Amino acid sequence: MVKKYVFLLLFVCLQNGTIFSGGSLSSGKQESVSKPVNVEKKHLFSRGSGYWTDPADESTTGWFSQLTSPASQRENWYKVSPYVAEFWCAISNVGFLYVGYKHRSPELMAAGLASLLSHSIPKQWLLSVDKAGVLFVLSKVLREYKVFKDNPKLLAPVGLAGLINLTDAYLARNKGYTLPHVVWHLSAALLADVVLTAAKR
Repeated sequence: MVKKYVFLLLFVCLQNGTIFSGGSLSSGKQESVSKPVNVEKKHLFSRGSGYWTDPADESTTGWFSQLTSPASQRENWYKVSPYVAEFWCAISNVGFLYVGYKHRSPELMAAGLASLLSHSIPKQWLLSVDKAGVLFVLSKVLREYKVFKDNPKLLAPVGLAGLINLTDAYLARNKGYTLPHVVWHLSAALLADVVLTAAKR
């Protein structure tokens, strides 16, 4: 199952001809931006202009116009495509979409789509929708609590997924790394697949 996700991700990357190029997965450290940005705190990720946003939007405070906060940013914006702000984080949601389709789970499909949109269009309100999608997935997992009761070994990958999520938050906010968030997306999708498969037995 892991191979399926890896091959699928690599296929998408190779199709775009951008693997390990400007939007490198290994690091998202500060790079030069096309326009100066007047902010109080130095960003670990660059917030350049693209189709959806411009550095001038930093001062906007409207609900639908406010940009994603630096604390929630996971990648240099528009380094791979001018239409997708956080390219690698966006395409790594293929795992959620695939697992959601495989198990006919609207919760996973909605979560994958919400995350895809929030990483593509860096708006704070879309990030809120993304977080709501996470809650939908958690509700789905909680409804399958009997699976964990019958298969206590599944608690180990759940703990691992939680550790990956915490590591992602730390490395992104303090070191400026993108890869952990991609790993988080794929590992969470894999965990959902394992749980839902066990629930059908």
